[in-house]
Amino acid sequence: MIGPFIYPGINRITMMKTPGKIILALASIFSSFTLIQTVRALPASQLNIEIEGITNPRGNICFTIFSRSDGFPRDGTKALKAECSPLENLPVTLRIDGLNAGNYAVAVFHDENADGQLNTNPVGIPQEGFGFSNNPPILTGAPKFSEATFFVAGQRTTVRIAMKYLLRL
Repeated sequence: MIGPFIYPGINRITMMKTPGKIILALASIFSSFTLIQTVRALPASQLNIEIEGITNPRGNICFTIFSRSDGFPRDGTKALKAECSPLENLPVTLRIDGLNAGNYAVAVFHDENADGQLNTNPVGIPQEGFGFSNNPPILTGAPKFSEATFFVAGQRTTVRIAMKYLLRL
C-alpha cells in the first residue's frame, strides 16, 4: 500500500532502508531552488572620474582605462577604453558606463594643443598635465598598475584625479 506522501514505485521497506538518502535528495532539491532564486547577475556599474587642477580650458582631456596591467599607462591600444573630448567646462567629470565589478586603473592627460598625444620634452618629461587614479606620487616615471588601481562595484563609483603639471612656473 502506498501512503499519501510516498512516490509510486517506492514501498515502505525501501524507505525504511534508505531514509537518509531520500532526505538528502529532498534537501538537495530544495537547496537548488534557493540557489536559483538568490543568484542574480550583477548590474553594470557607472564610473565617474572627477578631474581637479586643470590649469586652463584649452584643448582636450584624454583618458585611458585599463582592467589589467598589460600596457598601463602608455599603450592605449591595450586599454579597455581610450577617448579624448574637448574641454568645455571646469571642473571636468568624465562618465564611463557599463563596467563590470573589478579592478581598474585610469590615466588622464590634458592635451592642450589637441594633437592627441602627451607631449614631452627631449628627456621625456611631460609638457602637458597628466594624472592617475589614486594620485600616486610621481618620482621617476609613470606609476605601476597596482599603484593606480581601484575597485569598481555597485551602481556608481567615483574616482578623483589631481592633475600634475611639471616644470611650470
